[in-house]
Amino acid sequence: MNKFWIILGALLVAGVSAYAGGLADAITETAPMAEPAAAGSSVPSWVIPAAIIAVLIGVAVASNDDDDDDDGRDPYQQPL
Repeated sequence: MNKFWIILGALLVAGVSAYAGGLADAITETAPMAEPAAAGSSVPSWVIPAAIIAVLIGVAVASNDDDDDDDGRDPYQQPL
């Protein structure tokens, strides 16, 4: 009976040390997959920012918001 427990203990120690790293999945390398090339856009990438800048410049020019009144008064002077 004593021999049985010694063999069982040895098998138990061997089994525990065999699974010491856990039961992780095997690491398999996959072949690299080439991503499909993106389709070219019909509008160049600089057209949209240039249009936005042109609109902003147009709004700034057309705003007609100047503090220069031509009535000869100082705009910072208090009214009488």
